[in-house]
Amino acid sequence: MKRWRSLSTALLAITIVSVGAFMFVTHVGVAHAAAVSEHLVSPTALRFPKNKQNESPMAVNPTNPNNAISGANDEIEEPDCTPPSGGSSSCPFVPGVNTSGVYVTANGGATWSQQILHWNTSGLVSDGDPVVAFGPKPDGNGGFSYAHGARAYFGSLAGSPTFGPDQELVAVSFSDDDGMTWSPPVVATNRDNKVAFNDKIALWADANPSSPNFGNVYVSWTLFKGTGNFGESNTFSPEPITFARSTNGGLSYENSQRLTQSANNGSVGGRQGSTIRSAPDGSVYVFWDGALQQQDAVLGIRSTDGGVHFGQRFLVAFKSSNPSPLPGASFRDNSFPQADIDGSGNLYVVWTNYTSGHGVVKLAKSTNQGASWTVSTAANVAGRSAFYPAVATSGTNVFIGFNALDDVAAGTAPGAGVVFYDAYYVLSLNSGATFGAVVKISATSSDPDAATTNGLTAQFIGDYNGAAAGSNGTFWFSWTDTRNGATCAAIDAWRASGFTTTRPNIYDSCPNGFGNSDIFVATVAPPFP
Repeated sequence: MKRWRSLSTALLAITIVSVGAFMFVTHVGVAHAAAVSEHLVSPTALRFPKNKQNESPMAVNPTNPNNAISGANDEIEEPDCTPPSGGSSSCPFVPGVNTSGVYVTANGGATWSQQILHWNTSGLVSDGDPVVAFGPKPDGNGGFSYAHGARAYFGSLAGSPTFGPDQELVAVSFSDDDGMTWSPPVVATNRDNKVAFNDKIALWADANPSSPNFGNVYVSWTLFKGTGNFGESNTFSPEPITFARSTNGGLSYENSQRLTQSANNGSVGGRQGSTIRSAPDGSVYVFWDGALQQQDAVLGIRSTDGGVHFGQRFLVAFKSSNPSPLPGASFRDNSFPQADIDGSGNLYVVWTNYTSGHGVVKLAKSTNQGASWTVSTAANVAGRSAFYPAVATSGTNVFIGFNALDDVAAGTAPGAGVVFYDAYYVLSLNSGATFGAVVKISATSSDPDAATTNGLTAQFIGDYNGAAAGSNGTFWFSWTDTRNGATCAAIDAWRASGFTTTRPNIYDSCPNGFGNSDIFVATVAPPFP
């Protein structure tokens, strides 16, 4: 159902256009209050699982600020759940079906193309968890240059039919035509271990022409070793943060190296949610979610030689992670860090911190290459807990986009209409020293109960959002949104029963929009007030 809604904002005019599974938001600074207009377009698929997209990275072409890329776990090619009518629904991921969606705009977000990466001819299946980056194209002489434009990179989990469902690889494709066509995938992980499950990917390209490592591509991930032993709460599975690099534009990746311990999760905590950035001097930083002294922590490590060697890990900050799930919801969430580095080499790391039943966005900043950190609260939405923040910098401007969910009492059971969430941002114009007021982007709230896991046992909206900055100073933010979805009373009742009743058939018992989640993309453009 299409809905139109208007509201006023003190400093910005916002125009939103949705195309397919995307909504594009343009903010233009004005000196007076302005109305907000919103245009919604129904998703391209009406029923589950084809209507399910989540987890959106974000990257902007450094040579063309109108060209941006996002992506998703996109199930539009999955078959219908079985049986099609009568009995109970089963909606498993089908082996051999590619689920890495790529979304590209060439006109600043006015329109988007949509495609699924098909990797079957390379003996792989694209399995989602997408990550994106832009860097320079190879110059043909062993170096890199922007003389002929930029090269886009798209990384994803990759299923290996040869080794079966217990192995997930990490593979990366590249595009030299602004994301319209993509190379065959190149595996960045070890493909010899039949019980290696790689997950929680990060991807970055050194896009700074002044860097001694200009053009290098970096990939990191969590390596779960041992069949069936992966998972955020597992205390026994070896679980190191692992890193690989390419120095030839993604044609091949060097042997991976482990940046952290592998085991002893029970005493030092697991290691997940890594993110990579490079500084103007070419230093490579990897940050991740872990533990120190048996406390939740954001940790980091630095390489001064382009990822060949890394120094000692360092503490960014201790934290109190979001509960998973948050009260009133059943979707999993996390407090994984995301990071960016400005042109002066200042480091910025964001995550969510949860205390006394409420979550806020924390920012850690370092001006001395990670030797010391200043931690502050960058965003706080009254009555709502933040989750999935992403950060991007442009000059002295620091942008943080995030979602926030209604606060309810601990123990509140999930269900239709229990809690809602929206997308927000905050902006600093002085390198993170202070931030302006929190601004709500989404004019229509999302009910997480409209989205679901494929097993139908819980809500699901993915694990992360994306943020990036264009060369023109415009910020982009992408997130998973369920406003076009529908809740299902029959599924809620089945869940509330503790799964003791018969699982419903969703095509007989639920509206077509049940399970729907979309990727929305917003831009926030200067001049800023």
